[in-house]
Amino acid sequence: MAASNEWETQYLTSDGWVAGGFKHDSGNKREDIQPQGAVLKAYRKVVVGQLGAPSSMNVDESQRELIRDKYLINSLLAKYGQPQFGV
Repeated sequence: MAASNEWETQYLTSDGWVAGGFKHDSGNKREDIQPQGAVLKAYRKVVVGQLGAPSSMNVDESQRELIRDKYLINSLLAKYGQPQFGV
């Protein structure tokens, strides 16, 4: 069993990064619903082993394009940067 197992999603839109779903160890969670106009989905999951040592931490980050317009995605990334996750 992990000491911590949390995840979070964010979506890039023309207005910037929008929070998606999440699950925190505290029990707080929100269903992941893609907002209107999203062009990119970013996901981060952090699992810390039972000992809690830094070497037992596993971070999984990924991004998935939601549209085929790479120019638009890249211009929004240049404008808003990478997502800032809370987990």
